[in-house]
Amino acid sequence: MKPITEESLYELAVVEDVCVSPDGSRVAFVRQTVDRAGNKYIRNIWMKDIDTGEPARPFTAGGKDTSPRWTADGRRLGFISSRDGESKLYAIPIAGGEAHVIATHRNGIRAFEWSPDDSRVAFTALVRADERAEEDRQLDRTDGESFKDEWQIKRDKEQREHEEAQRFDPYVLRQYPYRTGTEYMRDRRLHVYVADTPADFGEPVKTKPRRLTDGDLNFEQPKWSVDGQSIYAAVARDPESGILGLYTDIVRLPAASGAERSLERLTAAGHTAWKPEMSPDGRWIAFLRLNEDRLLYRVTTLALMPADGGQVVDLTAGLDRSVDAWRWSKDGAYIYFTLIADGAVNLHRVRISDGQIEQLTDATQEITSFDVAADGRIVFAASTPSDPSALYVREVDGAIRLLYQPNAAFLAEHTVRPVEAMRYESEGYQIQGWIITPPGFDVSRRWPLAVEIHGGPAVMWSAGTRSMWHEWQTLAQRGYVVFFCNPRGADGYGEAFLSGNHRDWGDGPMRDILKGVDELIAKGVADPQCLVVTGGSYGGYMTAWIIGHDNRFVAAVAQRGVYNLISMRGTCDIAYFTDWHFDVTPFDDVAFLWRHSPLAYAPQMQTPLLLEHSELDFRVPIEQAEQLFQALKYLKRTVELVRWPREGHELSRSGEPKHRVERLRRIIEWFDRYAGAERHLQTEQTE
Repeated sequence: MKPITEESLYELAVVEDVCVSPDGSRVAFVRQTVDRAGNKYIRNIWMKDIDTGEPARPFTAGGKDTSPRWTADGRRLGFISSRDGESKLYAIPIAGGEAHVIATHRNGIRAFEWSPDDSRVAFTALVRADERAEEDRQLDRTDGESFKDEWQIKRDKEQREHEEAQRFDPYVLRQYPYRTGTEYMRDRRLHVYVADTPADFGEPVKTKPRRLTDGDLNFEQPKWSVDGQSIYAAVARDPESGILGLYTDIVRLPAASGAERSLERLTAAGHTAWKPEMSPDGRWIAFLRLNEDRLLYRVTTLALMPADGGQVVDLTAGLDRSVDAWRWSKDGAYIYFTLIADGAVNLHRVRISDGQIEQLTDATQEITSFDVAADGRIVFAASTPSDPSALYVREVDGAIRLLYQPNAAFLAEHTVRPVEAMRYESEGYQIQGWIITPPGFDVSRRWPLAVEIHGGPAVMWSAGTRSMWHEWQTLAQRGYVVFFCNPRGADGYGEAFLSGNHRDWGDGPMRDILKGVDELIAKGVADPQCLVVTGGSYGGYMTAWIIGHDNRFVAAVAQRGVYNLISMRGTCDIAYFTDWHFDVTPFDDVAFLWRHSPLAYAPQMQTPLLLEHSELDFRVPIEQAEQLFQALKYLKRTVELVRWPREGHELSRSGEPKHRVERLRRIIEWFDRYAGAERHLQTEQTE
């Protein structure tokens, strides 16, 4: 059997965005693989019959195809693709044929949804105020661009790109946030459009999409009413708040042709509400919501209200756990949902008639996407400790069946180390953690220990977290016992646990993590002379905090971390994030924030530290790493800073494949330099 290595990333496939056909006979999904030579990801839509046993097969080949959505009659599949450079909406007949463009927007199409009768699509697109004004002037015209020759289309595109470059030279800021992800927002907002679908899907697009919304607002993915007369979405309550994705309300928009633009808010201040969808019988609107009183320490609940607005009922408040994704059953009797709970993400459903909740799966897994068939079967993608991504079906009788395993050949050829659960008490908190042991592990000998720390801080890791599966397995197979846990402040254990790090990102959670390390040392598993630690984002904060307060680790790697809470307040794309966690701003008590900043403890840091940060990280800007790097260089400590060009905060999860492989290689190389795990493993294997 082969070991899993850094370069194994190139061989792994991921299942995303599961969508079951209306008749329940097949499922469409996105299959992501890596093009090593091109240093990029390939996303195509695949199809799998649920009952026949026929192998899964590719349905598209554009390489940049996402968001599969069936028409109501099941005859076509729509999807978004940027195969020709611009994000457009395509459709393909299920019986076979070519992909045809059915809707376009000059700035690309984001999320979309078919109307109930398939005659229209609703979608979102980014658009500026001046572009909206131009759209309004041309509202009654046919889309002449569809009939231009290729030379004219190319020239118009180049002209727009030139004007865009000139418009932002210099770039005058008037809004906040002005950048997020790896891009500047450039004064554009997400708006909702409706487009008629061609009578013959092979015909060119002849009509312009009609915009339903206006103003400097961002609208979420649109959802149709059952009668096709309205569209539901979520929109920010205060566009000037500078908050990404919070303080949003459910709104209803008229979708009928010729209707005036209007916006009816169905929810109000007190709760952030998003992801609305009407029940199949048209009686209810279900959505997710979050109590805005200390909202960072609240669980996300599934809520229900009458379709015209009114009294809201929290269906899952009693669970004290966060709902992730959800779907109506086809008859409207149930809502199916995934719950982030106790180190796993499993399926549940709630009965609308009486609010009764039933757990449908109970496995050591993270369900990442699912859909419900008309007969009640559920198709879902999940990661487990033994498989980073596979497709399953839950039968009506509760039986779970493996439907498609894209990594079957890889797993048959490579060693996958088992994951062992552990629980322990830390200052009244029950901490859940896990270890992965190296090949040839013998409990009678002590082993180098690699401590991994999650971000968030309100994130929950599981034994099979997909984004970490490859990294954990690689570290273990390079000779480390890998330890990770969910310290106080993590999601998945209720609101009391979630608020356990309020005004205390450092000391309390640090003690939770180190208590687990102490237990592994006491059991004889970990070598106290060969301890290493790493984490990203908040995990980077905690890595730096630990080595500023404890010298037991021989090496550390802090990734995309927060090190100075004072400057973080002025550079992050969520400026208020630290305000909410610490109940203070730099204008109120700069000394308090400094005491809670790892940078303040640089003089106490003796552990050799590797800093990794992306140059386009607008969530935690690279100035954070630059400050800590310069401080440690001034103090003549062992420190290196790796700057990743073209990357943002998601480097370790979705960065360029070559960068992801090289990042992990550098982490292991840094650890081996000081902990010698590889040498230790080689010694164990030869004895």
